Amino acid sequence: MKDKNQLSALLGVCIIPQVIDEIKGFYGNQEEAAEEIAIREFYQSELFDKLQNPATGLWHLSSKTLAEIFFAEVKEHNIEFPEEQS
Repeated sequence: MKDKNQLSALLGVCIIPQVIDEIKGFYGNQEEAAEEIAIREFYQSELFDKLQNPATGLWHLSSKTLAEIFFAEVKEHNIEFPEEQS
């Protein structure tokens, strides 16, 4: 994906809402509070910064994989991306 506007639209409509759904359970059982915290934490993450850059190609990963990367970043304070599969 070359156009940053296209990526922003894809992230906002398709990817980020699904990632938030994947991670909000991590923050508790109260639906509304968990969603607020998940949104705030995700937008402040290094993963989100990298996801916005079309050159990283992270936008093609599944929401589950992106959530797993996020969890690893939160728990280990380190971010690692999966190897490309050929």
